[in-house]
Amino acid sequence: MGTMMMNIPAAQQVVATFVSDLPFVIALPVAFMLLAILLVYVSRASEARRLYVALLQYLVVFMAWTTADSNIMHEWYTNAAFWHHASLAMLFLIPVSGNYVGYVALEPPRRSGVRWILAINVLTFLFATVSEALGLGGYAAAMPLLYGTLPFFEGYVFYELWQSARRGNRQSWSMLIPFVLVTVLGVIDGVNTAVHFTSQPMHFMPFGVFSFFIVVLQFLQDQLLREHKLENQTAHLAYQAAIAQERAEIDVLTGCRNRLSYEMTIREAIAAARQSGRPLSFLMFDIDHFKNYNDTYGHEAGDEVLRKFSGVVRQMLDKAKPFFRWGGEEFIVICGGCDLDEAAVLGNAIRQSVGKNVVVRGQHVTVSIGASTWHGSFDTAEQFFQRADAALYTAKGDGRNCLRVEVPAAVAMNT
Repeated sequence: MGTMMMNIPAAQQVVATFVSDLPFVIALPVAFMLLAILLVYVSRASEARRLYVALLQYLVVFMAWTTADSNIMHEWYTNAAFWHHASLAMLFLIPVSGNYVGYVALEPPRRSGVRWILAINVLTFLFATVSEALGLGGYAAAMPLLYGTLPFFEGYVFYELWQSARRGNRQSWSMLIPFVLVTVLGVIDGVNTAVHFTSQPMHFMPFGVFSFFIVVLQFLQDQLLREHKLENQTAHLAYQAAIAQERAEIDVLTGCRNRLSYEMTIREAIAAARQSGRPLSFLMFDIDHFKNYNDTYGHEAGDEVLRKFSGVVRQMLDKAKPFFRWGGEEFIVICGGCDLDEAAVLGNAIRQSVGKNVVVRGQHVTVSIGASTWHGSFDTAEQFFQRADAALYTAKGDGRNCLRVEVPAAVAMNT
């Protein structure tokens, strides 16, 4: 019975120690979690890096204070005086590091008042620490100043943050709730230190660390917005580059692809035909007597001929048959998947449609066409072109407005 009576105070002491340390036990892992998140993002931040670093400093001071003020730490390490002085030093540094966070979150024009508050916080810390080191009880003497000025100083910082947030500063907006909560809990701690309204010594300010999740969430949202904006900018730049590339490959007058585009396309078409084994043919067009339209009716009439001709041809082609303006009145169609006979049928259909539908200044426009086909691995883009050009020359010599195909002898001579 006597042993049980002696154990009751010991059990009560354990409970009292647990209750006293409960805010630290709860808050310290949360602070570590916030610290880890910020460490991940601080290296990736650009605009908010300084604020990230300020918050890291605050969390380090906060964790040092909760660790040093813990009764468990005093039980583990017997140098109670060291931990007592360390906890008081960190307690005086919390307003310094906290107000520095607010200072960084503000725009430069609104920082002057907070700069004075920071200076007073630093001087209070230095006065208390130096006088404590001299054995004058500086921490105890400065404690009323610390808690007494807390609502006024932090209230002013909150006011500046509020005004800044109203003007659209997202960093200031995210700091409002943490500043209010930490200040209120700090004032409660100050009152509790003076009047002891709890039966056991206990701090409430550690619970304020939970409010910094709002800040971290704001940071994460801003990071996502920046990444989304960067992705959109990258996509827009890629789109603009593609448009610029396309425009560089398009003939402005006719809307056809230009000669620059042809050089790359013909080699890609030959490579695709070589790999697939499908046929590939070539049509070369020359508008008959084009010079007469320019000389008789002027260049506007010549431009009209080119536009109408290219418009009729494009209507008769699919995506497998790209259409190019080679230069002047000469045009080319690469006929993917067509052998020579199929290309000739297509060419004649185009020729007939042009003769029927392209009319400029009362004159029906006609076209001469040369056709060639790709003959396999030994064939080259240059030979391919030359055979179509030779066939076109034959069509013009045969009276124009007709289609001629490559000469088999020319193929044999090229092999």
